[in-house]
Amino acid sequence: MTAKTLAACILAAAALLAASARADLPQARSAYERADYRAAFPELQKLARAGSAEAQRLLAESYEQGRGVAQDFVEANAWYAKAAAQGDGESQEVLCSNAFFGEHGARQDWDEAAKHCLDAARHLRPYPSYLAGYLLEAGRGAPVDLARAAELYRVAAKAENLEAQEALGRMYFFGKGVAKDDVLALQWNRRPAEQGRSGAQLLLGYAYEFGRGTTADPAQAVAWYRKAAEQGVGAAMGALAHLLAQGTGGVAKDESLALQWYLKAADKGEASAWNPLGWAYHEGAGVTVDDAQALTWFQRAAAAGDQEAQFMTGFLLEQGRVGARDVPQALPWYTRAAEGGNVDAMQALGRLYFAGDGVPADHAQAARWYTTPATNGDPVAQYMLGYINETGRLGANADPVQALRWYGEAAARGHSAAQVRLGAMLFQGKGGPADPVRGHMWTNLGAAQLSAEDRTQAEKQRDFIGARLSADQLVQAQRLAREWKPSDPR
Repeated sequence: MTAKTLAACILAAAALLAASARADLPQARSAYERADYRAAFPELQKLARAGSAEAQRLLAESYEQGRGVAQDFVEANAWYAKAAAQGDGESQEVLCSNAFFGEHGARQDWDEAAKHCLDAARHLRPYPSYLAGYLLEAGRGAPVDLARAAELYRVAAKAENLEAQEALGRMYFFGKGVAKDDVLALQWNRRPAEQGRSGAQLLLGYAYEFGRGTTADPAQAVAWYRKAAEQGVGAAMGALAHLLAQGTGGVAKDESLALQWYLKAADKGEASAWNPLGWAYHEGAGVTVDDAQALTWFQRAAAAGDQEAQFMTGFLLEQGRVGARDVPQALPWYTRAAEGGNVDAMQALGRLYFAGDGVPADHAQAARWYTTPATNGDPVAQYMLGYINETGRLGANADPVQALRWYGEAAARGHSAAQVRLGAMLFQGKGGPADPVRGHMWTNLGAAQLSAEDRTQAEKQRDFIGARLSADQLVQAQRLAREWKPSDPR
């Protein structure tokens, strides 16, 4: 027999065997479906060995469940793999799940999970589509591909998979892998939220609190936050506490209940609750004022990078609200907050360096920290920069032009001491041309608002300038004062 003839015989035998397998498969399937596993097993075994993908899957299921044969996960997974290699979607789904969760004799293996889940997803199978989406979103077993993850989530979500609906709602909410769309986020989150999925409940709470994809409704936000909070979601606990503490939009204000939820959130490690707890204990919101407790929570938030909490930690230490006043301990907290952009901390540092309180007096450092709040329009910082530039002491250079500028900014906002100093500089012609009329106007305005010794000194300056004006100039100066309005009333 020639080699060519032998090959033809082998192919013919294989064809006959496959045809026989196809003929016997309905009988084997029927026995399996009526739970006659003892009869089905040998037939499935024969058909599986002959290459039938369906028989291989049913044989794998027999080994997995112990149907007609002793349970054997190793054999089960081996037969699932043979069927999956032939493109059997159900077998690919089983292998996907086993590798994803590390169950039924398989170890957890993200690479294997990604391979089988993506294979099964090509058959548009909902659950592996969801798992494949998760793997692509997380970058486990495959490179991150948010757009493809969203597509896979959508396949599963349309098949009513709650986990996929929640995931798709989240992606629309944050704009991950899809264009951000608050309306679609709300639509996809609603059903899983109603079915108890806590992540979707949290996002519905956000949507109703901030009016994302719907009309803002704090009462609805509270309802959804509460559902998620009762399932142990720390972020929902903190958000619920915030709305209860504010008591707006139809939500009854309840500081005591808010404190309870903040504490529960903190127990869950929710960092967003730490700073509000500091304020609650500092201000006595729902609890007796306790600055020691306030400092504990502020320090915890401060260590996590919360700039407001860093400022408050410095403030409580500087003011001696918990034990002795401790400026050296306060200073680094003020500095961290200020370097992060907290203007209250900048003001505090400016004040300490100006006065030499707990640190060597350094007006150059004080000017450095006063500059940002002054630029932002704070009249106190503007006045202090004016004074530092006028006097040029303790490390700072005198600059009458800048002094005039900053006094002018603060005076325009109604800062009385700045008005008096501006009046003096204008009268004397420091930092710019002399203008005795406006010098009198600003001094007059400042004197009217000061008290005690400061007022007495300002009145003397006003009268001194007034005595050197003509009658017409004095009338003009007083008219200007009468007509003046602050540019930024505070």
